[in-house]
Amino acid sequence: MTRVLTLVRHDITWLRREPAPLVTLFLTPCLLMLFIKPLYTGALGQLGYDHVNGADLAVPGITAMFSFFMTGILTESYYREHGLRTWERLRISQLRDWELIVGKSMLCVLLVLTQCAVLFLLGGLVIGLHVKGSLPALLAVTVALAACVVSFALVLCGISPTRRQAFAYERMATLTWTVFGGALVPTELMADWIGWVARITPVYWVVRGFRAVVLDGAGLGDVLPHIGALSAFTGIFLALALWRLNFNTDRRHWT
Repeated sequence: MTRVLTLVRHDITWLRREPAPLVTLFLTPCLLMLFIKPLYTGALGQLGYDHVNGADLAVPGITAMFSFFMTGILTESYYREHGLRTWERLRISQLRDWELIVGKSMLCVLLVLTQCAVLFLLGGLVIGLHVKGSLPALLAVTVALAACVVSFALVLCGISPTRRQAFAYERMATLTWTVFGGALVPTELMADWIGWVARITPVYWVVRGFRAVVLDGAGLGDVLPHIGALSAFTGIFLALALWRLNFNTDRRHWT
């Protein structure tokens, strides 16, 4: 565990030196929630909810979307080691393969959890979000989301020979899942066929889980299907990552 924590501290040091990407991943969703909240008031009425405001849709959707952008924290850490030629040093150190994976993944998990906490807290304090369900249920969905984000990032590290290619895959997948998964527009307000496509995206299950807690007053037992779906995605991503990740394969940073 000491070696794992050393890796985490190493990545934290890099984030402190170059904080702009992380600041963007926190600041942009906060501003976006403020601006799009009024647009969702009418949508909630169409969905049959009374005495609620647009924050109840804006916060879950924006949180789901920007959580998957956090994959860049892990992929940047992985490809930076190759770009600086320090990956070989890690490989010949006493670090085991699982310690290397956990050490590189832990910071991303913590940042996703922190990001979700900040966005929901801001939603409650600033734009009137009211969570009707239980906090354990909300936390359980958030933890399942963090695991899914990290497993997806590991897939990107396994299939992409360069950081540039991983970035392209990350943006393409996240934006596609955001559109079809109902993060910006509820799937109930879109064409019927989109509802079927949405179910094969992890963002759909994140949004539905958050909405169940926020709008429907769901408890821990009520969100188990959503957590189960996210766990299935996590399992698939981890299987793909373990299949494609080769620690002895050279990778390139941005060049």
